[in-house]
Formats: sequence, C-alpha cells, structure tokens
Amino acid sequence: MPINIHSILNRSRTVISAIMMVSLVLAASPATACQENAMLVFDSSGSMSTARDGERKIDTAREAAADILPDVTSRRPTGLITYGGVPGATCSGVALKVPPLLQSGGLILGELGMMEPSGQTPLTDAVSLAAETLQSLHKPGVIVLVTDGLENCGYNACALAQKLKTGTPNIKVHVIGFHLLDPNENKVSCLATLTGGTYTSTNSLESLRKALKTTLGCPRIS
Repeated sequence: MPINIHSILNRSRTVISAIMMVSLVLAASPATACQENAMLVFDSSGSMSTARDGERKIDTAREAAADILPDVTSRRPTGLITYGGVPGATCSGVALKVPPLLQSGGLILGELGMMEPSGQTPLTDAVSLAAETLQSLHKPGVIVLVTDGLENCGYNACALAQKLKTGTPNIKVHVIGFHLLDPNENKVSCLATLTGGTYTSTNSLESLRKALKTTLGCPRIS
C-alpha cells in the first residue's frame, strides 16, 4: 500500500497542535494565579504581646510565617506592610517594609523578627496602603491581613472595603483573625466579604499556618 505523505503530515500537525494546547492550559492555570502579587499586612500592635498557650501571639504568628513564606514567595511576588510596633498609644505605625518581590521570604521574616508589639490597631490605613501598593503595579493582587483586634484608630474598615470593591475589583482582601474573639468581628471581616476574599478565624499555630498557606499560596504543578 502506498504511503500517503500528506495524510501523515496532517495527522502529525493535529497531534502537535493538541499537545501544544494541553501544554498551554497546564502552564496557564497556575501561572495566572501566581501572577497575582500579594501583600501581607501584619499586626504588631500592643495586644500581640499577650500570651496564648504559653507563647506571645506575635511569636506564634512569626513562627507560622516562617513555616510558609519561603515556599510561597518562591512562586508569588509578596510584600509586607506592618502596623503597630511604635512605642506609646499611637496610630502612626503603618509602614511598607517590603514591596511585592519573588523570593522575598527572608526579607519579610527579617522585618517581622525586628518588630516588637506596641501601639494601636490602624488596620484600615494599613490595608489601604497595601491596596495602593498593589494598584501601582497595574496587576491583580491579594491582600492578606493578620490581626488580633479591631480597628481602633477612628477609621472605617467596611467603608474602605466598599471603596475597594467598586474602585479596584482586581484586588481582594483575605482576613485572618488570630485569637480575635470579638462579637463585632464583622467590622473587620467585611474587608473580605465585600471584596471577594475570605475570613478565617484562627487560634493556634497550626490553624494560622494553614490559613496563611491557603490565602498566600499558589497552585503547584505536580
């Protein structure tokens, strides 16, 4: 039987096209998620010095961050904003410590290691700064807020959430309440519910570690 060269070539092209399409789908799904920049907003207010289960809350939170950030930041550009850490009953401790970068785990952990809990809880101002930082990069982004308390510096977190929902729909906020056992926690969880993020209540190293990994992590290609 004579060999039909054209038929073989056409089948080869079809197979190659199918392989390329599958490769693009497999590559695009995790890449799309990991192209979202992330900002970790970390509570260093005075209440984080309180001990729970024999350890200060800030030390437990640092340990959870140390467990997940090296891996997370190898795949997602991640930055850090802290609030608190300024002596006295002040609301001035909001600071951009690290911009969103790949492999930023060491930088972030170094900054967290130097923080000593003090001051009030201007979490709304901190989340606003995180959103401005992400917006300036003109890419989708996620904000992960870790807090053990509610806003107490005169700002309205829910009003900010509504502003983000309408003005920056490509940015979502995940809120992790760490030992936040307040009947009015809806005053901070609204940051998540209004922007399409999640609210997670945690009260242990393991639950905080899991929440950070879930909200900051990217899909992994197996």
